[in-house]
Amino acid sequence: MTAIRQMEKPSAGEWAWKIYSFTRGFVRALRFCALHSLFITLAFLSGCANALQHGQSSALDSVDLQQMTDDMAMKIAGDPEVLQTFAREGPLVVVVRPVENRLSGEVIPRGQAEAFTARVRTLLSKTAREKFVWVMNRDTFYRLRESELEGIEVGPSPDATNPRYALTATFSNLVSVDPNRRAAYYLCTFQLTDLDLRTILWADRYEVKKIAVKGFLD
Repeated sequence: MTAIRQMEKPSAGEWAWKIYSFTRGFVRALRFCALHSLFITLAFLSGCANALQHGQSSALDSVDLQQMTDDMAMKIAGDPEVLQTFAREGPLVVVVRPVENRLSGEVIPRGQAEAFTARVRTLLSKTAREKFVWVMNRDTFYRLRESELEGIEVGPSPDATNPRYALTATFSNLVSVDPNRRAAYYLCTFQLTDLDLRTILWADRYEVKKIAVKGFLD
């Protein structure tokens, strides 16, 4: 006759150890999942840095000035229609105009309004000098020449050349305010317009959403 051995029931101490081991493994798994989710979120936010910015102010700043004008200058220089027009007509004679402000509740100082389009002109005068002859509007020309802003080339007098094209920019926004934060979405459009034909040769935009939390606003 085969003896049947009766299994012994785990003691209270063994049960406690098993429960402890299971709980510790479960907590480790939760920590791993949380860290994994955090890394994914950070990667996503870093990829969207140009579209969403958090900080002390929800207004456009020097970082936006550099990013948008770098982008606009690169796109104008490589645009197929602009290149075809240059090949057909030779250098494009362009007048530069200050930003048209359509922002809600925000004032763009005169110098800043001129700087956004003037920097596009300066960048293109370095990277595509042979393709453009740049002419500032009369008021901006004399103001910048008197102020002697560093890095801004004023170019020929507006009285010496009749422009065929105009580089313009329009800034608009949507603002949302609640007790905890102020959020602003900015749409900055740039256009290269044929003044004779009244048509748009080139157009593009820069978009950004900025959020300022209440602690910074107080």
